[in-house]
Amino acid sequence: MQTMKHIIVALVAIILAMPVVAQNRKELNLPVKIKKLDITPEEFITPCEKTNFQKTPKFEETRAFFHKLEQISPMVHNQQFGLSPQGRELSLVIVDKDGLTTPEEIRAKGRIIILVESCIHSGEPDGKDATMIYLRDMMLHQKDIELLDDVSFVFDPVFNVDGHEDFRATNRINQNGPDELGTRNNALLMNLNRDFLKTEAPEMKEWHRLYNYWNPELFIDCHVTNGADFQYVMTYSIENHGQSMEQGLKDFATNIYEEQLNQRMTRVGFPMFPYCSYRRSYAPELGANLDTFDPRYSTSYVAFRNRLGLLLETHIYKPYKERVESTIEAIRQSAFILAANKKELKRVIAQADKIVASPAFRKEPFAVDYAIDPTDSIMVDYLGWERDTVKSELSGGDWVRHRYDKPKTYRIPLFTKHVPTKSIKVPKAYVLMPQYSNVAEILELNGLKYTRLEEAREIEVETYRYTGATFSKHQSEGRVPVVKVEYTTQTEKLIAPKGSYYIDMNQPNAKLAVYLLEPDAPGSLTYWGYFNASVEPTNEFWIRLSYMEEKGREMLAKDPELKKRFEEKKKNDPEFASNPTAILNFFYEIVKKQSHQDNEVHPAWRLMDE
Repeated sequence: MQTMKHIIVALVAIILAMPVVAQNRKELNLPVKIKKLDITPEEFITPCEKTNFQKTPKFEETRAFFHKLEQISPMVHNQQFGLSPQGRELSLVIVDKDGLTTPEEIRAKGRIIILVESCIHSGEPDGKDATMIYLRDMMLHQKDIELLDDVSFVFDPVFNVDGHEDFRATNRINQNGPDELGTRNNALLMNLNRDFLKTEAPEMKEWHRLYNYWNPELFIDCHVTNGADFQYVMTYSIENHGQSMEQGLKDFATNIYEEQLNQRMTRVGFPMFPYCSYRRSYAPELGANLDTFDPRYSTSYVAFRNRLGLLLETHIYKPYKERVESTIEAIRQSAFILAANKKELKRVIAQADKIVASPAFRKEPFAVDYAIDPTDSIMVDYLGWERDTVKSELSGGDWVRHRYDKPKTYRIPLFTKHVPTKSIKVPKAYVLMPQYSNVAEILELNGLKYTRLEEAREIEVETYRYTGATFSKHQSEGRVPVVKVEYTTQTEKLIAPKGSYYIDMNQPNAKLAVYLLEPDAPGSLTYWGYFNASVEPTNEFWIRLSYMEEKGREMLAKDPELKKRFEEKKKNDPEFASNPTAILNFFYEIVKKQSHQDNEVHPAWRLMDE
């Protein structure tokens, strides 16, 4: 069977290289045994190419294309890795020189793995069409086939498949093609690129199982910008700032991967610029801030797992053909760079895993939030446009118009330094209460390991006790986030119940545990409302205030210190002493607190290094 597939590959490659005389002909001059596949050259011209990049195919047509490639190549395999909320297949395309389909087999051959994801925002289909063309050219025309000696690919061409099938011409009306496309959100109206950490959407749970299985050396996420206007067809982001990566991996990401990627993309006609934000709208000459992201977002998420991540953001106003071509090149050039440097990449990844999984990682505070340092910048060239501002006849306001006939190179300050605004002393372990099995599932999906306490145990831990919270005025992702929490921090001895989850921080993904379980970390489970019952405990207490006439006397008789405090309060506070309700409340609040003393404790306790 494998031999037959190789024969078919060779034959189809010859056919496609020849002038096509009869595009509609159903019979080719092939051996009888191959005719049943009904191969015609036009079958491997993508729907995007057939329409001069005016249209992008829907999911079934996309999937059928990859299955045709599988029919004629032993190097291509299609798999399903789950179902969408509406029951559609989540599809995977595996490309390996020897037709291998497991990471263990592939790595045994000395190769690295690149995972390319498209259509997480399905109105941004550039990566899907780029993948179809790139893989077709590799399989049928042997383009870049030498890469497969060192690299295997895993393609997820349509991640947000339900949103993808909501095809409309009115989606993303400011985007320059294709004519119809999908939506940003999934069927549950969730933005999947805010869900990488909390792992709530059904698709995201399946994605995490996929990622844990393959654990790729590089993850590429394909998007389209929504913002500024400039000459670049593509901008990009690599999360090599702050403490997302350990130093060795950060050096590789910066000095080898990022530097060579920029050089190569410029050589092939697609110079890139870092994904950034203008310090003032429509005024790049005043400078730009280099964007950095926490692990709610895709390529930042993998950085916190000690792997390379590349965010591709093609430019929304550029023709679709240019956007697809630039995406193909970014994937190609990334593969060439990593193929040439795979030994060093494997080394720095192994080193990063080892460091994070050791006590050395916990010696210094770990920063979880950053702000741009406004005093530190570098001067760079920026390819923009001249612009003018006119009074709008439509709105009456100022209308900024870019002069596409007048490209301009600006010399601008780029602010690249981020200073920590929130740092955490990382514990030796977290102890999560056993009733939070839903949180334990999230930890597991994020590649975090834990054990269960076989018996209840008294332990000395550092705890957060919530004292107040501010909730967002608006929902996000179907939740009402906790935008600010107040708490006290203390060391105390508590009883950890049988079955409590013990999360030892000596593991490579320890940074994700910090972001999930620390109340102040951006995108934490506290932020998303998973611990609201502790953040704002109900503490229902069904005892009549009048009962304190009896209980108060009992308490004073048993506790001399309490009696002394009560008498001093009456002496120093005449208003209190003359108010029977206040006096009974004095005892009531003590009893209430004793009855609900741990309700406000954050349910992930911190076991600190000695």
